[in-house]
Amino acid sequence: MKVLMLAPLQKENFERIEQCFLEDNFIYASTKSVTQVMVDQCDVIVGNPPLSLDLHRPHLQAILLNSAGSDAYVKEGILSPQTLLANASGTYGCAIAEHTLGMIFAINKNFKTYVHQMDQGLWQPHQQGKELYRQTVVIVGLGDLGYTIAKRLKAFECYIIGVKRRKSKCPDVLDEIYTTESLDDVLPRADFVVLALPQSLQTYHLFDKEKLLRMKKDAVLINVGRGSAIATSDLIEVLNRGHLYGVGLDVLEEEPLPPAHPLWKQERVLLTPHVSGGYVWESARHYYTELVIRNLHHLKAQEELENLVDFETGYRYHTTL
Repeated sequence: MKVLMLAPLQKENFERIEQCFLEDNFIYASTKSVTQVMVDQCDVIVGNPPLSLDLHRPHLQAILLNSAGSDAYVKEGILSPQTLLANASGTYGCAIAEHTLGMIFAINKNFKTYVHQMDQGLWQPHQQGKELYRQTVVIVGLGDLGYTIAKRLKAFECYIIGVKRRKSKCPDVLDEIYTTESLDDVLPRADFVVLALPQSLQTYHLFDKEKLLRMKKDAVLINVGRGSAIATSDLIEVLNRGHLYGVGLDVLEEEPLPPAHPLWKQERVLLTPHVSGGYVWESARHYYTELVIRNLHHLKAQEELENLVDFETGYRYHTTL
């Protein structure tokens, strides 16, 4: 088996994978240096190949994406029907959950204001703030990411309400669970709303002006899923009306965000440049490395892949989302 390695892993991760498959051939490249010839020579691609290449190759057995999102690859004509597609769901949960908590604390405790005051040498306490302890948190999207965030929030004795696509039993980490059809009823109860949604037609602009105004005036909104879940222009309008205590965004509709974009000047908005997950974090590199090893073994044994993507929905099969 010839494996084209494009994922942004480190030397020890590549060595770990190769040691498990001594009889197979590995070709290494980056997403910038990979060529069509390399694609034509391989049986499996590990990583996210550029869509500028022709990936519609019947000999290509599988692509093991290093991203949780797979929407660009499930479009008709991109891949051959013979090619399996697996995403990296589960890889980023730990890192993004930490980032989520960091954003919540930064907003609750006015860290952004105090950083500005440090630049001015200004010692000025602020009496306004929020607590996370025993607050109601609505998590929209209950894949690996949403579930991991819920587990971290339980340490603060939060009352956690989950919202997902399909009906299911309520897991122990949640206090209540609903489908997206009940979102309008759930939002007014939330002190914090965390979006952990994938990108799909169903999630596009799910949080428009109507949904945002259903939230409490002093609620906090965090988005660590996909930027397209929030209608940015509606969010700015709602903020300008004095609604929402604060907003933390690691993902946006437009990335990179232009320097003149009005979101930069919103005092109650905390922006980070899509850095909550990624292979700079050891937890992500380790998880993805082991996932690749398991899936290469599955391929060789002609077994079903983990995180296999359903081309009709763009979600992985057997997902809890």
